[in-house]
Amino acid sequence: MLLRVIGSGSTGNCYILDNGNEALLLDLGCKPDEVKKALDFNISKVVGAVVSHGHTDHAKYIKGFEKMGIEVFCPWKSDKPKRKKYLGNFTIKIFDLVHSVTNYGFLIEHNDLGRMLYITDTEYVKYRFHNINTFLIEANYKDDYVEHTEGNYEHVMRGHMNIETTSAFLNVNRDISTKYIILCHLSATHGNATEFKQRIKDEQAGCIVEVAEKGLSMDISKIPFM
Repeated sequence: MLLRVIGSGSTGNCYILDNGNEALLLDLGCKPDEVKKALDFNISKVVGAVVSHGHTDHAKYIKGFEKMGIEVFCPWKSDKPKRKKYLGNFTIKIFDLVHSVTNYGFLIEHNDLGRMLYITDTEYVKYRFHNINTFLIEANYKDDYVEHTEGNYEHVMRGHMNIETTSAFLNVNRDISTKYIILCHLSATHGNATEFKQRIKDEQAGCIVEVAEKGLSMDISKIPFM
């Protein structure tokens, strides 16, 4: 299973899970043409898309993908959303996050992937998880890099996870099943990719740690225990 990063951050978010036969899109904040190119224009293998919340950097191009015939799961549009969704051979379970609008995280399961968490745009996560093979998780900012006088200070502090919160969450939820940790939605002004990556590598020995930067393509296939 490949994870492809089309975009990650305030300018647009979109990720692809692709095992060669079927693909699932995570968030639709990047142009459809960019996604098509990443898939070698084989849109027919896209089994669907999931969108975490309605902010434009995650949801701007929903209509464009729907026009291509792609099923888009937007649980935040419903007062009583489905807690579980099947798209191809992917099983998606939703859980509440803490943001300025209704927002959901996704627990994604697939035979080639194992269990993956996608968490973005949340102040914290109030749930515990087990047997997670891959974390695609927000590490937006570091307190030291945020000026309290900034106009969007409250939005930054209350709507996103800082590296301290991300670190604490991983320390509690990472277990022997975890192999991959990908830090996403880093702030261009309040984050530091090199510093954040090194910190998590030091804390989570034995895991492969990357930062979700545009153009990243990495194999996150489930590795069976020997």
